[in-house]
This record gives sequence, C-alpha cells and structure tokens, in this order.
Amino acid sequence: MNDTDPKTEAIYREMLLAKTPEERFLMGIRMCQMARTTVLASLPKNLSPIDRKVAILRRYYESDLSDTDLARVEQALRTAAETKPLV
Repeated sequence: MNDTDPKTEAIYREMLLAKTPEERFLMGIRMCQMARTTVLASLPKNLSPIDRKVAILRRYYESDLSDTDLARVEQALRTAAETKPLV
C-alpha cells in the first residue's frame, strides 16, 4: 500500500539519499530501538524475565516462523534460563 503522493515521495527519497550511509544506518538503528520500546511497553508488567523474552520472540517472529519453530526456540530459551538465569 502506498498512500503518499509521488511528489512527496520523491522529496523524501531525495532527503534520504542526501544523508551519508552512516546517517541512514543510524536512522535504521533508532527505528529498531523505537520498535523495541513500543513492543516492551505493550507487554504486561508482571511477566518474568523469561516470559518477557518469549513474548518478545513471538511478537517479532510469529509471522516469519512456524508454530513448531517458535516452540523450539521458546524451549531453547527456557532451557537456557534454567541453567543460566536471565538478567
């Protein structure tokens, strides 16, 4: 879906391309940090550290991984947490 008119899109693209590769990289990093902050803020506050990790895993990857693969990764996280507590 594209709801931006072509003229505005061209201006925005020009502005992005005027930035250095480092500036564009840092913009991407900040966007990822904001997405993570948003995900964390949406989770229940009373989750244990391991349940928080599992919730983040599911939020980020539920569209990309099968239920079977998600369950395998979740089990690996829980097993690792049993042998080495999460901080």
